[in-house]
Amino acid sequence: MKRLFSLRSFRVMVSVVIFFLIAALISSGSSSVSRFLTSFLLTPFQRITTDAAKKTADALMPSKTYEELSEENKQLSEENRRLNRLLADYYEIRRENEELERFYSIKRENRDYSVLPSRVIGRDSNENFCGFTLDRGSMDGVEINDPVMTENGLVGWVSEVSSKSCIVSTILSPDASVGVIVSRTGEGGVITGDAVSADENLTNLRNLSPHHTVRIQDLIVTSGAGGIFPKNIPVGQVKEILLDEYSGMPTAVIGLFEDIRTVESAVIVTDFSTKGTIAKEDASSSENK
Repeated sequence: MKRLFSLRSFRVMVSVVIFFLIAALISSGSSSVSRFLTSFLLTPFQRITTDAAKKTADALMPSKTYEELSEENKQLSEENRRLNRLLADYYEIRRENEELERFYSIKRENRDYSVLPSRVIGRDSNENFCGFTLDRGSMDGVEINDPVMTENGLVGWVSEVSSKSCIVSTILSPDASVGVIVSRTGEGGVITGDAVSADENLTNLRNLSPHHTVRIQDLIVTSGAGGIFPKNIPVGQVKEILLDEYSGMPTAVIGLFEDIRTVESAVIVTDFSTKGTIAKEDASSSENK
């Protein structure tokens, strides 16, 4: 124990002597000694600082040439364009699948229909009744007066046809004359539009009996009369019942099931089992007479 204590004491004493010796040499003004001691004490720290600075500079300096970086940037840009095209294709395919699903839902519910799914490719800003152009025409079998509908209900009819497109007039138009019935009671009338109602996606049920029993929220569907529109296509619901300001006859305001102002795709019904039936029957009756 005494030997250990003596060894420690000796080390402490040597350290103190060295410290005072260094201090004395520095205070004596010996520049060479000062430089030696400064170099001896600071060199390790300078080496550490220099190494750190070099590593930082190496990290900041580009390891590739301008041509390599330019080519890499070009490749990344092309990959980005490719991914954007894939994303666009994905959304296009998804939209087509949604349209086909709507098409098949209509076909499942109406097996006697021959239908063409189609897209809106144009709207006339000067058209006050939300008419539009579809991407199907006579080459697809489309004819004037073919009904146009969505999965929500009747939209209108084909009023003009070219080889690859057609123009649709809507049931918001005053040119519309669609035979309909009140689903609850079977009471009949005619759907026709006007400019004021069209702005709110509304149309009118006219030719109601003065003794009608139509109520608010009654369901309105096509009657099939005339053989132009299939029977039982949903049209809308009664929103209001009032007297026509000109005829004084009762009129029902109809809120449509489909917002025609924002339609992007529709189905053209090119054939159905009762197409033209009543018209043909009337012609036959006239001939027999």
